[in-house]
Amino acid sequence: MTPNSVVQLTLPEHGSICGPGVVSEYMSDAHSVSVGVWVGIGGRDEEPALAGASHFLEHLLFKGTAERSARAIAELVDATGGEMNAFTAKEYTAYYARLPVGSQETAVALLADVLCEPALRSTDVETERKVILEEIHLAVDDPDDVVFELLYEALFPDHPLGREVLGSEASVAALGRDEIVEFHDHWYRAPNLVVAAAGAVDHEALVAQVEAAFVGRSGGATPERRSPVSEPVLARRITRPTEATHVAWGWRGLDRQDPRRHALSIGAHVLGGGLSSRLFQTVREDYGLAYTVFSSIATYQDTGVLSIYAGTAPERANELKQVVAQEVGEVAAHGITETELSIARDGFEGSLLLGLEGSGSRMSRLGTSQSLLGRVVPLEEYVETLRAITLAEVNAVLAEVLRPEAVVAEVGPAN
Repeated sequence: MTPNSVVQLTLPEHGSICGPGVVSEYMSDAHSVSVGVWVGIGGRDEEPALAGASHFLEHLLFKGTAERSARAIAELVDATGGEMNAFTAKEYTAYYARLPVGSQETAVALLADVLCEPALRSTDVETERKVILEEIHLAVDDPDDVVFELLYEALFPDHPLGREVLGSEASVAALGRDEIVEFHDHWYRAPNLVVAAAGAVDHEALVAQVEAAFVGRSGGATPERRSPVSEPVLARRITRPTEATHVAWGWRGLDRQDPRRHALSIGAHVLGGGLSSRLFQTVREDYGLAYTVFSSIATYQDTGVLSIYAGTAPERANELKQVVAQEVGEVAAHGITETELSIARDGFEGSLLLGLEGSGSRMSRLGTSQSLLGRVVPLEEYVETLRAITLAEVNAVLAEVLRPEAVVAEVGPAN
């Protein structure tokens, strides 16, 4: 924690407020205030017939409310020089506004109006349906997106984690207004809501503003999620007349409560997370096989993913696969070195601090942590956790996660 910031948390179960939990971080030198609402519903929580409903709602809520038109919302935000946006993930949907200092009440009122009193007009549903279908078409045209869509489908067959949060053309085309209205009314209620704010924040005023603005949005429920049970499918391929062959490798990883996840993050960083990583140095620097190569991890309530991506000329695709397989096998069998661990650990700490210079990033950390973990991990605690990770812990978790054969997804021209 930096000395010029203070994190405060107020939860409904403590009896002090009704409605969403409220978490904030005061930054004494901030010239902005960022306020966001995390809704604990995402792509994995939708039945097949409702696939894409969370993302559809994300679009619709900006189309206007009982009191404000879509233009009025846009003009209000533009007149401050701020921004307002939203995004949908596998396990939550987030809405946020970043406005100049002194705009806390405006941000809360605007977000509450959008989330609690959306117009959800039939005409707007049809307009946004067209927009979302175009968004799906754009994703289909992007081989980077397609290869990860294939990877997740293969990692989680017959499970909503394997679906795109956008939904499919068929599901989006079939979603009716009544279904969307019911979806919103059921899920957009406390305790499935968390309000997070950072910057020039007055926490006590924020709590009062949230309680007043979200009155009537209690009595909700959190989704019950089923864990993946089907075994991964080892290979998926789509033939496309692309200039490059795009390849993604994946393994099921650790869930977000697993204490070993930090060790796995460091191991994945050494494998392909930076300029000094094994894959970057080998795939790009030694062999010139790819412009971009990286590894990353994702954690969910009950599982996770470790993935690698690279793209290369079609005639070199097999060579790329061999080089990546060799590097992965080496790390799985022999682990990383103490020097690599030290570089990655220091790099994690540095990138964390660099990434939290603005009110928006701090708000995002608060909202995501409170929504998914049920607590905001103090920065000092997180740094201490990183510093306590041993080489043996990193190598053990890498060996476990990378032991199964990789799931491989590929998009490119015919061999």
